[in-house]
Amino acid sequence: MTDSDRRRVASNTAVQVAGKAAVLAIGAASIAVLTRYLGPSDYGRYTLALMYMQLFAVLADVGLLTTVVREISKDPSRTESLVGNALTLRLLLSLVTIVVAVAISLLLPYEPDVRLAIVLAGGPLLLGMLNGSLTAVFQGQMRMGRSVSADVVGRAIAFGLAVLVATLDLGFFAVMGAAAGGALATLMVSVVLSRRLVRIRFLSDRAVWRTLLLASLPLGLALAINALYFRADTLIISLLRPVDEVGFYTLAYRILEFVLTGGTVFLTASFPVISRYVADEDRRLRPAIQSSWDLFLVAGVPVVVGGAILAPRLIELVAGEDFDQAVEPLQILLAAGTLAWVNGVFGYALIAKERQASALWLNVLGLTFNVGLNLALVPAYGIVAAAVITVASEVLILGGSYLLMRRNFGFFPSPGILLPALAAAAAMGVALWPLREGPFLALAPLGAAIYLGLLLAISPGARSVVSGLRR
Repeated sequence: MTDSDRRRVASNTAVQVAGKAAVLAIGAASIAVLTRYLGPSDYGRYTLALMYMQLFAVLADVGLLTTVVREISKDPSRTESLVGNALTLRLLLSLVTIVVAVAISLLLPYEPDVRLAIVLAGGPLLLGMLNGSLTAVFQGQMRMGRSVSADVVGRAIAFGLAVLVATLDLGFFAVMGAAAGGALATLMVSVVLSRRLVRIRFLSDRAVWRTLLLASLPLGLALAINALYFRADTLIISLLRPVDEVGFYTLAYRILEFVLTGGTVFLTASFPVISRYVADEDRRLRPAIQSSWDLFLVAGVPVVVGGAILAPRLIELVAGEDFDQAVEPLQILLAAGTLAWVNGVFGYALIAKERQASALWLNVLGLTFNVGLNLALVPAYGIVAAAVITVASEVLILGGSYLLMRRNFGFFPSPGILLPALAAAAAMGVALWPLREGPFLALAPLGAAIYLGLLLAISPGARSVVSGLRR
């Protein structure tokens, strides 16, 4: 990347990290309130309803968000047309998807309160889909601070409503209503913040619809398969295991998502730059991909090692002793999350090169592998088996990504920075192990300081990664 592009990505990443830090704090507080108020079984029902509807949300999007961001990055003059038509398309697709999702839920062996919760989860889905069209503006113009602001406000309002529900003991379905209230607040703030960037209105240009759908459908299918891949284990657990295990597993997954937020922010911020490099056939593309790969190796290795040691204290802090069965799945899923980070680099690169159709076979293979093993092992071995299968699936996808990167870009990033990262993480683990019964909020920053200090001392490559982020 040029210094200018690096500064823009770093600036967007920094503001998102700051905002996401607030989102993480609100999210952690929300989990603490809801897990203690609902308990494992009702928390499992709550997260199942949201997860189920989020799975269908990918179908409603059909890849439109990523396609619109890519096209805005290439030609900002088309922003109003692209966003207006995407708004209309996403609204119509969302309504159809909600009806289909509710109908399918009637065929599954869920309890009546779970089915009603799924209906209520359609509200956040619809509002979130509309908000996503405005997020495309912020992402395409690299002004993600506005999107983060809307997200923070919405999460804060949702948390406030959740606290009110718990304080007044309004019950399970009122918790679902709190989620919808937060989604509505996020949309309203996004509308206000986007008005200076683009005129917001629903458009129905059939030619634009056709162009967007044709460009998005291969990606949408790949994303749908990818979403099913990430959610299939929870869905299978909900059908074959007790509902409290859904609560344990989804708690572990929620914590994993929080941990991975910084990497997701970086990928989001760098995607417009990579898209432009691909479009311009810029020689800086390979170094940009290598830098992203290095960053995720540096960040991911200590997450795996530190998480293996500190996961019990983290679960206790977030949800209390009633959720101790979430510890082992979390320890395993952290490894899957690190692999998902590095696989995300390749996924975004292939999307930028418009090779999403060529990656479809890899997603199908990963989904088949994941679902097959979950169906075979989860009934007998439960949520720990589901977590292990997730790691194995990410390893499979990494192998496929290697082939696709070699075929479409002619190279694969060097893993040279991995060895010093492993050495520094091992030293961190040795230091943390005798202290593992201590408080998480003290041990986590201590471990991070030990790891980063050692890594910067022994690895010039790591120093280059850190200095690149500063610039």
